[in-house]
Amino acid sequence: MSGRSILQADMHTVGQWIADGMRWWLDQLAAMVPGRLREWQESRRIFADYEPDTGALLARPDPSGAAPRRSGPVTIILPPAYCLSRTIERPTMSSRDMESMIQLDAARIMPLGTEGMILAARIAARAEGHARMQIEVAAMPRASAEALGVAIARLEQPCHAILIAAPEPQSGHAIDFLPAFRKAGLVRDADRGALPLWIAVGVLFALNLGLLVWRDTAATAMFEARIAEQQPAVNAVRRINARIAKADQFAAATVKARSEGEPLAMLSRVAAALPPGAWVQRYTWVANGQADGQANDLRITGYRPQQADVAGGLRRAGLSVQRYSDASTAAQNPLGQPFEVTLRMTKP
Repeated sequence: MSGRSILQADMHTVGQWIADGMRWWLDQLAAMVPGRLREWQESRRIFADYEPDTGALLARPDPSGAAPRRSGPVTIILPPAYCLSRTIERPTMSSRDMESMIQLDAARIMPLGTEGMILAARIAARAEGHARMQIEVAAMPRASAEALGVAIARLEQPCHAILIAAPEPQSGHAIDFLPAFRKAGLVRDADRGALPLWIAVGVLFALNLGLLVWRDTAATAMFEARIAEQQPAVNAVRRINARIAKADQFAAATVKARSEGEPLAMLSRVAAALPPGAWVQRYTWVANGQADGQANDLRITGYRPQQADVAGGLRRAGLSVQRYSDASTAAQNPLGQPFEVTLRMTKP
């Protein structure tokens, strides 16, 4: 089956394809049924002989001699003279292809005309090597089929099969006309009787799905309500954490300011960085002109021994030397060589 044939098919053909697929699926499930259950199901079947003259369906008695059963699916047995039958030989093909071939060659296979008969077929045997197979074909006049359809419509039980003179009640090797009757619209499809059940299943499935969605929505709403109830406490905790973080930042800034801007600590740091023998005469804060007004330059004036490296000592101590000048070429002074250095510091 190609994609073009599927797109060009009408709704009736699509419905037939779906029905055939459902029957195939049900047949596969039926083949998986245990043997005992299958025997029990076969024992419930009612076999009825059709009389063309009166149009009556006469139920056969139970094999054990009991009265005919009144419940269960009905298998209708047709007299052999009610249908025309013949056996033809064709190349091996599938059952679906066989049905299509029979419908196309109906006028050539049977002398009743395409519109005036109902055809059914079955694979009778396969030749050696499975290259060809024998097909048994049976045809029923349309008028006779319509009369039989009226008799079937009067049945209270569903029709299970329409067989041609099955030699044994349990025989499954006779041609079954029921699929052809369904396609021709002469027998109500038994699957339609289950339509209310399928509708009920669909409704229950929709209700179950709706219940799951409702439960999920209710659980989500309950979770959101719990979050809303705990939101004030969460907000309070967030405010406390913000205050703690702010206090920590303030304490760290205070410690840093004290360590860097404390006058005595700063002077002690500068004094420790000076080389031995150097001493400070004067500390002077000099504004460096920055906009924030926080950073200033510290000018240190003092004296040092002749070979002492004041700037190097200050740099090794991690201080930022901005400018350094001394009077190393001046005459010897008992106090030492004068120097002047400008450091970048932070004013307390």
